[in-house]
Amino acid sequence: MKVFIAGGTGFVGSVVSEKIKSSGASVMLLERNKNKIPRLKEQGYEVFEGTLEDKAAVNSFLSANKFDAIINLIGIIRSVPGFSFQKVHVDYVNTLLDLAKENGIGRFIHMSALGASENSGAKYFSTKYKGESLVKNSGLKWTVFQPSLIFGNNAGFFDDIIDLVKTRAFVPIIGTGETKFAPIDVFSIAEAYNNSLYNEKTLNEVFRLCGPDIYTFEEIIDLIMETSPPKKLKIHTPSFIAEKSLGFIEKLSTSLSQNAPVTSDQIRMLKHDNICESNDETQKNDEILGLKRTHLKDWLTSYLA
Repeated sequence: MKVFIAGGTGFVGSVVSEKIKSSGASVMLLERNKNKIPRLKEQGYEVFEGTLEDKAAVNSFLSANKFDAIINLIGIIRSVPGFSFQKVHVDYVNTLLDLAKENGIGRFIHMSALGASENSGAKYFSTKYKGESLVKNSGLKWTVFQPSLIFGNNAGFFDDIIDLVKTRAFVPIIGTGETKFAPIDVFSIAEAYNNSLYNEKTLNEVFRLCGPDIYTFEEIIDLIMETSPPKKLKIHTPSFIAEKSLGFIEKLSTSLSQNAPVTSDQIRMLKHDNICESNDETQKNDEILGLKRTHLKDWLTSYLA
């Protein structure tokens, strides 16, 4: 099995890539940062230095090397200059699908998001939906994964929340704090991607990936404070006030908005529950994908020790 992975060096991508490589596949990573390449090669990866902006160069490389599958793990949680949600979640997907078709690569595995929706008020979710739709209509043998919040060492979301709880005199809770999540560990995500490469039951299927426990946003805060005392005062801020305030800052100054702990789009995301439909669905996914999901509390206890 020879696999080309885009987005294979980030928080999720690095764990997925390592799992696939350790299972015996030959892994080729697309990497734009030349400073990372020597270390990646030391770890046993093949690396193509380039970007999806240079489609011709990537196409030439793929045509000279026969791959069995493309995995797309490229994604951003906030839009930054030069990398909009549209560009990363839609245009890059379109480019990768074109490259797969032009080079006879019939298998395509894609990272979407639980909550991806055409009518979502959050650009993250709406662009994830558009990218996912491109994959489903590609004519390739596709698999789409929609994970809830992903936790693991160096997970940006959880590191930000942990830092917020530890360093602030009080902890702001935006909105009611009642939005539900089913956090899943990054190793289960890696297991899902690896096993989907070899399991025909995953062809042309969407898998919602959830952890074994459901927490509200405020309960996640409480769990962090319970695991890493002392407890802090929690102050609720109406979501519409926070959203409008951040929207104003984002229009006023790019640098200020990039330093904000959350974005207006992330606040819109907090209005939607992020859980799987039923335990039966989760159990079915465990059986097909071979998942052994970790409890968030167990990971936090170890991570914060």
